[in-house]
Formats: sequence, structure tokens, C-alpha cells
Amino acid sequence: MTAQTWIDRTRDLLLAGTVEPINRLNADAGSGVSTLSVEFDAGPIVVGSLVEVGTELMYVTSVSGQSVGVIRGYGGTTAADHSSTDIVRSNPQYPAFQILNAINDDLNDLSSPQRGLFQVKTKTFTYVAGTDGYDLASDVLGVHSVSYVRKTSTKSEPQIRRFSVRRNRDTATFASGTALILHDPADGEQTVRVEYAAPFTTLAASATALSTTGLHTEAYDLPPLGAALKLMSFKPIPREAMTQQGPVRRAEEVPPGAISQSIRDLRFLRDQRVQAESARLAKMYPVQWVRSGQ
Repeated sequence: MTAQTWIDRTRDLLLAGTVEPINRLNADAGSGVSTLSVEFDAGPIVVGSLVEVGTELMYVTSVSGQSVGVIRGYGGTTAADHSSTDIVRSNPQYPAFQILNAINDDLNDLSSPQRGLFQVKTKTFTYVAGTDGYDLASDVLGVHSVSYVRKTSTKSEPQIRRFSVRRNRDTATFASGTALILHDPADGEQTVRVEYAAPFTTLAASATALSTTGLHTEAYDLPPLGAALKLMSFKPIPREAMTQQGPVRRAEEVPPGAISQSIRDLRFLRDQRVQAESARLAKMYPVQWVRSGQ
């Protein structure tokens, strides 16, 4: 699965069943091309409207049959190469690049100590007798365990119980700026293994694999929920937006607070899921002892 999966899921939550007009490219369109060829009748694609292909928005400057003149990279998006049969979305209510940004914001939020979620990484290095400090990694949120492998048995992995993490170190000595200080020695020339918590990795593009984020698969429903919640906070969902309904609506159809209630419901669902996944991680990586240095 790729980031496009989360973009689609987020859009489904926001559109609540509304189907936006789409078309397809009828030919490849490189990043420098200013004319698109679409497969079907242009329909809602008119001068002054917006179209979206991938995560790129384009401003329509002319329409002649199935030939559409555009200004590329509109609204802060980046002009990119697109292939024949790629979907062309007309006047998207929630542009893909906005959704992707909201997903990345949510990944950062999920990594905060308040949420209690993280990915687990490992780092190994060779212990040198008489040396206490070792370069760790710049993305360390906290160290879960430190152990080393005995030369006599790779199945024996004693714990190093006393250590500390020190930040803002001289990068000439510790390249990452973060040092792991061992207060208990390991046997000489042993391989030390550090297991640590790190923030989730953001997604660079819609084609980026979800696995690169480090989020465990059981929690794949969280970023779309968080992204939808953020986007809903300043733009109502279509089923409650007056512009998406008939010209005449009774007041009771959209009671006061209806939009706020939708946001509260989504927030409640997300908070429940965050708590569940935080408990899962706490069970998998329990705090087993107090680590302190001298």
C-alpha cells in the first residue's frame, strides 16, 4: 500500500459518499506540458476551474473539445510527469496535496509523547573497552533497551542496565548530535544493540509506501482519521455544506451544531483508537527497570 491509499480513505471520510467529477488523461503529460488531452467530454472542466492529477493542481486557461490548456503547479503544488489514463479530478473540494500534508501532520502528532505512539528502531555498534560514549541517532525519542551479544554465543544477549542519552553533543565527536553513555561496561569488542523509540517518518509523495512511515499495520486507520479531522476543522463536510445541497433547505435539515458534532464524533473515534494503539505498544515494549547513570 502507498500514501495514495490513505489519501483515498481520507477523501472518502470527508466527501461522505459525494462523487466528484473525474476524467482521465488520454496521453502522457510531462511536467513541462501546458495542454492536457482528456479521454472523455470536458464537462465541468471550464476556463477558470481547477483540475487535479496526482497531487498536482492546475488552473484551466482554455478548453477546446478534449484539449485542456492549463497553468501547471497551481496553489503551491509541483508540476510532475503524468501518464495516460491517470485520473483527472475537477475542482476537488479536498486537493490531494492538502490531504497528504494533513496526513504528515498527523504522523508527527501521533509521535508526540502525549499520544504515546512511536516506531521502534535499532542501532548496533562495537563496544570499545574504556570508551563510554557512542553516537546514537538524531531521531531518538527514548531508549528502550541496550544489550550486547557474547562472542561465545549469539543467543546470549545480556542487558546493559545503566545508560543515559545526552543530546546537543558536538557533531565532530557524535555525528548525530545524540550520544549514548554506557555506565556499565560490556565485554571488549562485543556488538552492542540499542532498541529505541523514534517518530514516524512522513510521506514524500502519493506513491511512497506506507511501510516507510514505521507505523505498525494495526494502526493504519489512524492517519486518515487525523487528516480528516484537521481538514474538517475549517471546511464542513459536503453532506452538511449548503453548496452541496438543493437551493432550498429547511432549518431542521442542518440544525445548529451539526458540523461541530461531526467533528466531535470523529475526534472521539480517533482518541479511542490512539489509546488502543498506545496500550498495544506499552504491552509490547514495557518499561522493565529505571535506567540511571552515575
